[in-house]
Amino acid sequence: MRTITETLQPDVSYRVRQRLGPLVTRFARRFGQPEYRLRDTEYVGTVQRPLDEFTETLQEHGFEWDPLAWYHQPPVGSEPDGSWTYQRSLLADRQIHAILIAHSPDYVDVFAHEEYNWLRHPIKHLRQVDIEREAGSDEMRRWIESQGISIDIRSRRRRRTSHAIRDCYKYLVSIVR
Repeated sequence: MRTITETLQPDVSYRVRQRLGPLVTRFARRFGQPEYRLRDTEYVGTVQRPLDEFTETLQEHGFEWDPLAWYHQPPVGSEPDGSWTYQRSLLADRQIHAILIAHSPDYVDVFAHEEYNWLRHPIKHLRQVDIEREAGSDEMRRWIESQGISIDIRSRRRRRTSHAIRDCYKYLVSIVR
């Protein structure tokens, strides 16, 4: 059985990325910064939808899975479950880059930043020149809200507490029935 991440990533792109991964890594280390730590200013919010449903919405609205984004490290222990970009056109100057982290089947943390389009400015993109963390995060949050998707923008600690209480309540209700 395939994992959620495997079912979301386009097979051809994913296989190409897997095969070319070592070359991309060497190139990134030589010309840029291959590891990137996500920051709190990039936190968009938590979407209360399954990962596959949310990524379908992204795809329907022009976001594309980014086969080159591989090295994002969230501020918490989980690995990213998806990396998506949106450009107004293929060779647009800038792009929105959204990183998704599914902490449970029902919750997806969304991080985003605005950066140079990797197709048009590959070296600036690799060197992470002029990344606009807050602007990208704000724009992504506005986009999510414009789609009618509820988003929780509370801190991770507050969200975890709220989710734990909600999950505990669901569990207790299931026992009582």
